Amino acid sequence: MTDILQNDRVRATIDPSRGARLTSLVIDGLEVLAHAEDPTVDPAIADGCFPMVPWAGRVRGGRLATPAGVRQLPLADDGNALHGLGHVEAWESAGDGVYRLRIGEPWPTSGTAQLSYRLLDDGLRIELSWDDGTTSPCSIGLHPWFARTLTTGGPVVLSFDPEQMVERGTDGLPTGRLVRPEPEPWDDCFRVAGSPVLTWPGAIQLTLTSDSPWWVVYSEPESTICVEPQTVPPDAFDHNGLQPAGEWPHDIWFELRAAGATAS
Repeated sequence: MTDILQNDRVRATIDPSRGARLTSLVIDGLEVLAHAEDPTVDPAIADGCFPMVPWAGRVRGGRLATPAGVRQLPLADDGNALHGLGHVEAWESAGDGVYRLRIGEPWPTSGTAQLSYRLLDDGLRIELSWDDGTTSPCSIGLHPWFARTLTTGGPVVLSFDPEQMVERGTDGLPTGRLVRPEPEPWDDCFRVAGSPVLTWPGAIQLTLTSDSPWWVVYSEPESTICVEPQTVPPDAFDHNGLQPAGEWPHDIWFELRAAGATAS
């Protein structure tokens, strides 16, 4: 059973049983979310906008080093741990667009993830937090799949200002180095100045804002594009150069705000 939040311009549909993910986001009558076209993508990570908690992106070999030893996390088909534990679980509704999930093993600490959705006049605000009572390393984020084409207007155009890109090795995982951004196609993490903007010419413009500068952009698919805010880059646990200077953030917010129809 899904939950619906709506106002005059925005309709958001949430499925608590599927990671409390956003399964639909309609703004000004236009559905902006989509489903991965590639049938090989795991259905658990193939649609909507889902939470990544208590880690976001990949962890090499699923091996997480802790003071008590190495923890083995569940592996995806590529042999790495992927996108956390929360997106495959049923979350408990706390009302008013708030959802909670207790998470423990195989993560080294136990705690509560909280995900909240709040309608804005022109969009939606999503907040995700992880509270395990410690300052232990974690990595959390949101993973939206956006449609490249809507029911009207032209194909989407992404505008953003990447300052640095996380270098990937031949295995597709971070090397720990930050380099100058390279041209598309991307399945990469960037440190971004300002807010990415998605424009569907003749339809709608969506400004994406977060309190984190780290964004993963997945632009390889033909029918979808993912623009994902994360507290730290993927696999930061293994790379000092990708880790925060202070404490590891345990919360993140993400706003999607529409400017209305754009020129074609």
